Amino acid sequence: MITKLIFKLGGITKLMVLLALVFTTNNLFSQDINVTGQVKNEEGLPLSGVNVYVKNSQTGTLSDFDGNYQLTVPSSATLVFSYVGYNPQEVGVNAANPVINVVLQESLEGLDEVVLIGYGQSTKKENTGAVTSIKSDEFNQGLYSDPVGLIQGKVAGLSITQPNGADPLSGYQILLRGANTLTSGQQPLIIIDGVIGADLKNINFQDVESFDVLKDGSAAAIYGTRGTNGVIIITTKQAINGKGTFEYSSQVSVQVSPKGVQNLTADEFVDAINTYQPSRTGSLYGSKTNWFDEVTRSIPISSQNTVSFSGGDEVFSHRSSVTLNQSEGLLQRNESKRLLIKTNIIQSFFDDAIKLNFNLTRGSRTYSPANYDIFRQAFFQNPTQPVYDDTNPDTGGYSFVSGLEYYNPVALLKERTRDGKTNDILANLRVTTKLTDYLTWDNFISEQTSEWEDNSYRTNFYPTALGAGGEAEIANGRSSDVQFESVLDFHQKFGNHNVGVIGGYSFQESKFNSSFLSNTGFDSDTFLYNNIGAGLGLPEGNASLGSYKSKSTLIAFFGRATYNYKEKYLLSASIRKEGSSKFGDNNKWGVFPAISVGWRINEEQFLNDVKWVNNIKLRIGYGVTGNQDFAPYQSLILLNRVGSLFYNQQWINSYGPGQNPNLDLRWEKKKEYNVGLDFSLFDQRFSGSLEYYKRKTEDLLWNFEVPVPPYLFNELFTNVGTISNTGVEATLNGLIINNSDFKWSTTITASHNKNALDKISNAEFTQTSYERGFVGGAVTVFTQRIEEGQELGSFYGPVWLGVSEDGVDVFKNQNPLGVVDKSDWEKIGNANPDAIIGWSNNLSYKNWNLSFAMRAGIGGDVLNAYRLYYESWNGIGLRNVVHTQYENPEFTGNITYSSKYIEDASFLKLDNITLSHDFKINSKYISGLSVFGSAQNVFTITKYNGIDPEVNLGGIEPGIDALSYYPRTTSIAFGLNVKF
Repeated sequence: MITKLIFKLGGITKLMVLLALVFTTNNLFSQDINVTGQVKNEEGLPLSGVNVYVKNSQTGTLSDFDGNYQLTVPSSATLVFSYVGYNPQEVGVNAANPVINVVLQESLEGLDEVVLIGYGQSTKKENTGAVTSIKSDEFNQGLYSDPVGLIQGKVAGLSITQPNGADPLSGYQILLRGANTLTSGQQPLIIIDGVIGADLKNINFQDVESFDVLKDGSAAAIYGTRGTNGVIIITTKQAINGKGTFEYSSQVSVQVSPKGVQNLTADEFVDAINTYQPSRTGSLYGSKTNWFDEVTRSIPISSQNTVSFSGGDEVFSHRSSVTLNQSEGLLQRNESKRLLIKTNIIQSFFDDAIKLNFNLTRGSRTYSPANYDIFRQAFFQNPTQPVYDDTNPDTGGYSFVSGLEYYNPVALLKERTRDGKTNDILANLRVTTKLTDYLTWDNFISEQTSEWEDNSYRTNFYPTALGAGGEAEIANGRSSDVQFESVLDFHQKFGNHNVGVIGGYSFQESKFNSSFLSNTGFDSDTFLYNNIGAGLGLPEGNASLGSYKSKSTLIAFFGRATYNYKEKYLLSASIRKEGSSKFGDNNKWGVFPAISVGWRINEEQFLNDVKWVNNIKLRIGYGVTGNQDFAPYQSLILLNRVGSLFYNQQWINSYGPGQNPNLDLRWEKKKEYNVGLDFSLFDQRFSGSLEYYKRKTEDLLWNFEVPVPPYLFNELFTNVGTISNTGVEATLNGLIINNSDFKWSTTITASHNKNALDKISNAEFTQTSYERGFVGGAVTVFTQRIEEGQELGSFYGPVWLGVSEDGVDVFKNQNPLGVVDKSDWEKIGNANPDAIIGWSNNLSYKNWNLSFAMRAGIGGDVLNAYRLYYESWNGIGLRNVVHTQYENPEFTGNITYSSKYIEDASFLKLDNITLSHDFKINSKYISGLSVFGSAQNVFTITKYNGIDPEVNLGGIEPGIDALSYYPRTTSIAFGLNVKF
């Protein structure tokens, strides 16, 4: 079976697997002794889960529930005892006395705690950049399909939201310190176990050990053209040497209290027609249909089961896990099944002179995507209309009422089959060679491949294609990414001087290809999309096919130097020279420098007598980063098929320019200043940080309209303009209560960001404002502008003053006809919140633990599209209306876009609450047992009249609550974890 798996892998992955298998041997000849002992805190209570390991090796174990540990180690070893929230302690092994009992001293801040800074690590006290590290014991609790949910609300300045609600296939939207671009990617760079750009869906959230968020330019500049939006480094659980362990965890969750847009019930609909539109009684069909209930599950159930096992010794160790996740969506036929297999192998040679760290992840997923438009149709469908009509065979037995974009949502759901699958393989191998005591050479190679297929079939009774004989579609593709990095790392201490230098090379190549085909006119629905050639659409011009392929390459050289004097004065400087195939010929390479300094003020003599101050560190940093997250080939001239030509008695394709060449195309460049203050007070009971940053992104990429000639095509993708972001962030950690039985720790985060588009014009491109945020249909208007000197996400429109006695809207600056000229439109809102606040709490009493996390958004606005389209009696009849119209029936006029529909997006949310219990087990087979109950997305307090004020804040059209949506739900989960 292993052989079959190897031959399915890519060439580089095969090499890594074979190397790992060859070198996983066990050293049977070491001189070892068996060390035992107990770990306690200062109150004399045992500490479970303490990491006990041999210094400078991978040999280690964890203390059990009673704080006891047992470990076989070399006779000359030094043991390190490490536990989050406590100061680490080192103890030398004595063969004459193999019992080592340790008392750990509590340290809330953990100044010696390791943080990852990109191509290396530092400690909290030595770090000079804006880096936030979140460890596993600080994670949000519950069941997550995407691991970033673990740190939602935990990092100041990091916005993590779910604009697509409870869709099991959707992930989180991640934004750090505002929008820095108009057309390039806005998400931070994701790095998983060293793999740059790894896919979050291939991680079980339970396998995550830590997150390190590089927020400012000085920290992220080491990643060059991909660091503008920040960097999130994810470290998964690694192999730990010691006695073999086996763990099983299981979670089950149900979704309750679905939150959809509130419309009129059948009785309210009848009352509204009779009261306000009696001429439309012909729209009353006598049924009482809840369309939302007809297309949703009553109680969607999801589950996840994981088994993991680990073990080894000081030479060879391993950890493997297998995860099966099954998720049901609120929408019927919307679901996902995922199988993840992950293994980590660590092998050392020649007394740890060479170490191999190998990771292999295999992910397989089958899914049925959701059609979000079904919820829109279910909202405005007439509630007196029946679901089925057996007298109409042409519609397949579904009730049918003719109307523009008016379709039976049950038919949309049941008369379409859509499913897909993905297969992903991620393998990486890190070889670390210790050349001397102060010089190491690290070589890292990875390969990740993904294959996907998405299939769809609409029957002859699908509402948008009645009588078409069925429509079949097949889409598939494959992507691959190869990465190689080689880094030399020098660290040495000379008296009071600590010096570190790294230098490295990085290579990454990405490939993507896809194909698509569709056909119509099938004799039978039996084959679905599995006999697509049987359709009659091709000769009739009702079929299509296509394919695409792309490739991009990135090469970089980088270095960093760090220095500190007496751990008091700190300095870090880095530089990266990077080249990308995406750029124009005149700008293939860019240079990205950074420098930051730190001053640990508490180490100065004038603070020696101030006992309540444990640490104060001032940081100042500056860094330059880039953004090249756009499609390949944008700098080249491309040809498009522009038609057909009848030549020499046959039709032949004709081609013309589809894109202008741009030899000067380059990356967007962000320059950022950051000033930070880290502190801990009162015996480290309180700690935190304050940040102020100012960042400016230059050479913004934008598609400009250009004349033909002299240009070959009517658009040019080029660099013009700047965006500025200025903000402040604060984090406060507190250990409020700390005694032998009861503890209460809390963390508060707060952030504010101010965004402005400084410029989007030059001597050639003089337009300074562009309309965006288009809403079509019956309204047909642009609701936003991107304009020089203004924030992104700004709404413009007429200012609404109220409703007149005649039942029509009254606007500021309206003419005698009640119309406001567009030149008199004003700024009526902005989508970006003024501040985001997070509050996390952890309370423990003996073996019980209660945690909860809350978030608040202050300010910001959202366009309630459902009110804009459906808050009017003029639309009732064929369509339903929002319930707010029934509550405030005085408006009887026609809908006009205005500030009436721009609502305050402020909110307070209880994101998560979890209660868990650890059982004390006296068994030689079971070493740990815990259970938990958790609720997520518990409640939202807001004045917003829509589903949820946290709508999409990405892109350049944020803050619009889309008509096609996926509802939010409250999720209740139960789980257990058993360790053997």
